[in-house]
Amino acid sequence: MGTAPLAPQLKGNSTFNQNTDITGISVKRGQDITFRCDANCEVYGTWKKDGLTLHNDGRIIITEPTQYRCFNLTIRDATDEDEGEYTLKLSKWRGDASGSAKVKVLDYAVAWRKIDHQRNDTVKTALREFTPSNPEAQRLRFLLHGPVGAGKSSMANSVNTVFQGRTTVNAHAAPSTGKSETTTYNMYEIKDQHGRKLSFVFNDIMGLEGTETGGVLTADIISALKGHVKDGYKFNPSSPLSGGLYYNNNPTLDEKVHCLVSVMPAHKILLLEETHGLIMKMREVRDVAKNLEIPHVLLMTHVDSCPLVKEDLDKIYFSKKIKIAMENCSVKLGVPMNRIFPVKNYHEENCVDEKVDCVILDALDNIVNFANDYVIRQIE
Repeated sequence: MGTAPLAPQLKGNSTFNQNTDITGISVKRGQDITFRCDANCEVYGTWKKDGLTLHNDGRIIITEPTQYRCFNLTIRDATDEDEGEYTLKLSKWRGDASGSAKVKVLDYAVAWRKIDHQRNDTVKTALREFTPSNPEAQRLRFLLHGPVGAGKSSMANSVNTVFQGRTTVNAHAAPSTGKSETTTYNMYEIKDQHGRKLSFVFNDIMGLEGTETGGVLTADIISALKGHVKDGYKFNPSSPLSGGLYYNNNPTLDEKVHCLVSVMPAHKILLLEETHGLIMKMREVRDVAKNLEIPHVLLMTHVDSCPLVKEDLDKIYFSKKIKIAMENCSVKLGVPMNRIFPVKNYHEENCVDEKVDCVILDALDNIVNFANDYVIRQIE
């Protein structure tokens, strides 16, 4: 709980007119904010936040003054909206005084989503033994898409790293800026430490760019969703695939995509307006997936751009910055919060880490379940 005294100096019968600035306080989300002030004479008091008068309600508690000398304010369960400057103005017939303090709301005191790396082995075992519930789908297919440098290819590598227990590099990852390293439509199988193939694969696609002429065309992403694009197709940023050797006219359920997996960097989503070309393209693909009833999940990468998370990945669901970035993803890309998963790819590590495994497995477990629900619905 954050507590700050406000101490305007009021003299009994003398004229006064004094402003006292008090050092600001910081609280974590969910904690209480409390201000205390004891006047040394009978006065009237008014609490304000950023110039607006505060009144008692469900979260705001203003202590009724005892003999006009005690002026306390409590804000229950702090949120971002509670940040600002709080002022207590004390008035007497011969003058007034005021004290103020700025409040900063920090990260959460309690995790707002549960995650437990002690379950890593249980989740890995279940995913190794998983088989799709519809025999027409021999394995589940997940389509990765998103901006250049978001971490799509790194995600495919990271999932393989989790199951093989060592760092792996099967897909070429792009730098955070520049052109897409992925130029062809590639399928990446997931294998365990014994080389046994698991019952799901990732299809990696050329990166999206914000301009009309750069990156993969949305028409090609939509064709891939429907199973029309064959493995090995080289993308043409100026012309969508519509026929020929790499066009699958009659895709089976096994060849179609069973879950659309968007990948977006945590720090990038905050910089993009809803009208940005990249956002518009991703929403267009999202709308098609929705009409096809294909489940849609968003992986939010680069979570270590948040200092709290960089220091300790276990704090990922304590982070205010991560929550804000997720909320931005939800609003701008139209993805429900419970379909957004912040993850950290393997890119610096030279050995496996149970905390990195945990966030990847949490996302993957949900993706597999959503995709399996989809193929079940296709049973005639």
